[in-house]
Amino acid sequence: MANPSNYRYDAYSDIPSNITLTERHLVPAISPYIVTLTEVPVKSAPSTTSARYINDISGGSAVYGESLTEVSATPVAGQYYPDYHTNADNNENWNTGQILFAAADAGKIVEITYLAKGTLTGVTSAAYPSWWRDRGDGSDGDFYPTGNVTISGRKNYRSVYIPAGVTVSVSGFIDIRCQGMFINAGTINASGGGGLAGQQVKIRNLYGANIGLNGNPGEPAIGGGAGGAAGSSSDSGYYGVNSSGTKIGGSRLSLDAAGVLAGCYSEEILGGGGGSSPGVYSISEGGSTETLSGAVGGNGGGMIRIVAKSHKNIGSYISTGLNGTSVTVDSAIQTGGGGGGGGVILVVCERNLSSGTASVGGGAGGSYGGSGGAGWYRVIELGVN
Repeated sequence: MANPSNYRYDAYSDIPSNITLTERHLVPAISPYIVTLTEVPVKSAPSTTSARYINDISGGSAVYGESLTEVSATPVAGQYYPDYHTNADNNENWNTGQILFAAADAGKIVEITYLAKGTLTGVTSAAYPSWWRDRGDGSDGDFYPTGNVTISGRKNYRSVYIPAGVTVSVSGFIDIRCQGMFINAGTINASGGGGLAGQQVKIRNLYGANIGLNGNPGEPAIGGGAGGAAGSSSDSGYYGVNSSGTKIGGSRLSLDAAGVLAGCYSEEILGGGGGSSPGVYSISEGGSTETLSGAVGGNGGGMIRIVAKSHKNIGSYISTGLNGTSVTVDSAIQTGGGGGGGGVILVVCERNLSSGTASVGGGAGGSYGGSGGAGWYRVIELGVN
């Protein structure tokens, strides 16, 4: 067994300097029904550890149920068994921080309060990047929204519960670190938060000569689905193209490529923006010139990244590309922007109770515009406590 580290001890007074911690966890849905605490509880009689059910949390605060009973043998419903058999540092008073629950309590929310004395030395693994176990410091507290809200950037939560009917909108990119349970019964939506669409251009008629301008490219993205190509005018035949004549959309990088998952920690991986279309034109009687803008592409999807202890999604994650627009002068002259590429949704957890639904599709192109490529969604369960 690993030795103690971060041991809270006042060397000057020769006494422990423990603190009280409270954590909320989901009991795993499959055996072993073990919850591992952030730190190691103090072993004493009477016990410093207590546990109780949380029956409901959808109103933004916990509604508690009955307290569970600590036992020193295999637990049944309503009981829990802390593991005091570490012998870490040849000291039988060290606890592993693991607590065993009964199969009958699988999937339930529990709140555990204990006197914390430090952690056991972590064991690193070359099998996956170290950040997959980085669940933050909990400095942003519990996240229990009761109404629609917008968040972005890095968040360090102790636990998360998004109730049914609540939408958490993502402004571009969200990186959620959660020390305990992560439950989503509502919606997390990052649609349109990725690469920007190509913007409008114009095409004009000058003294009877048709002058075409290429559509603008959609903003490239590090990953996710490619942006749709720019549309064409059915009359002029112009496309948004690059120097090689390729239809323009956001770039794409396969997230299944070696090393890309490791880069997900520091990179914002977004869906590419759809390309805009060239402009359209119309000649009025008398040879006068009318200048009209082309169609705009759709933004790509944003990124939702979640690293949590336990994960349960019974709602939905959405990070789709937005649709490209269309411009119509008459039945003979139409043009459209490309759809945005789908975004990226990545969940890393130790225990996954439910993956729920996720939408990462590309946006539709406007008239003659290409559709955005599909994005990427994955739940990675480490299978450890």
